[in-house]
Amino acid sequence: MIAWSDELVSAVARRRSVIMIGSGVSRNSTNAEGRRPATWVDFLKSASEKTGSPQVVTDLIDQRDYLTACELIKKKLGDDEFVNLVQAEYQRPGYRPAPIHEHIYNLDSSIVATPNFDLIYDTYAYNASHGTITKKDHTSSDVLFSISGGDSRLLLKTHGSADTPGSLIFTRRDYAEARTKYQVFYSLLKSLVLTHTFIFIGCGIDDPDIRSLFEDVQYVYGRMPFHFMTLPEGGVHADILSSASESMKLKFLTYSPDNGHAELTESLGELVQLVEDARRTLAMEQSW
Repeated sequence: MIAWSDELVSAVARRRSVIMIGSGVSRNSTNAEGRRPATWVDFLKSASEKTGSPQVVTDLIDQRDYLTACELIKKKLGDDEFVNLVQAEYQRPGYRPAPIHEHIYNLDSSIVATPNFDLIYDTYAYNASHGTITKKDHTSSDVLFSISGGDSRLLLKTHGSADTPGSLIFTRRDYAEARTKYQVFYSLLKSLVLTHTFIFIGCGIDDPDIRSLFEDVQYVYGRMPFHFMTLPEGGVHADILSSASESMKLKFLTYSPDNGHAELTESLGELVQLVEDARRTLAMEQSW
């Protein structure tokens, strides 16, 4: 089981955390036919097959240059067909939430963020909160108010949502355009990196958006708090983890990947209890 540190528990309990959920969380979900949402890599491979699996795209995927691979695939398919594939994979199947989504919601973090296109957590959180969750993405003009002055819990869709395909961030060009057009959004994310503790669940260290964001803050400001990322044991070479830890100020929390990563879900259930206990202590001692 994951050994949650007092530092992490305190950050969540005091609502000074950002829970970042990746595609690994969505993989816990199934629809009525037992289908699970594809990882981004598997989606790119499937989309590439529809273009004849050109070697250049295969090589880019193998090199983990997913943004360029996606750009070439999208050009070959055309915008409409590519968006149709995204919605067919991440919106229309009707994926159902899993216990891991419930645990993440029950952490009651003031901010949850995700690069996922799917609507699995969105739908669960909206229903569980009786419609009080506020959802924003990089195009939202009032995102500053939602972070600094809003009363409701906030869900940040950092790459957009499958139900608003016109604003999705897929490719290297999309990233460059978004960072130019929506500078306020990315500046806010950088501010959160400096003031909040990020906890990555179901994410990978090779996500280009995550790497660029944290490396930018690290090299510009020099000092920033450590953040946390859950990872399956043996999934990434120790030297790569060491490098990522230094450049992104990450502490890695490992768990067994057996039984469909069941230990991650169980560990998050334990974290919910630890956070609830910490909040009761804070309230009793009035030490907010």
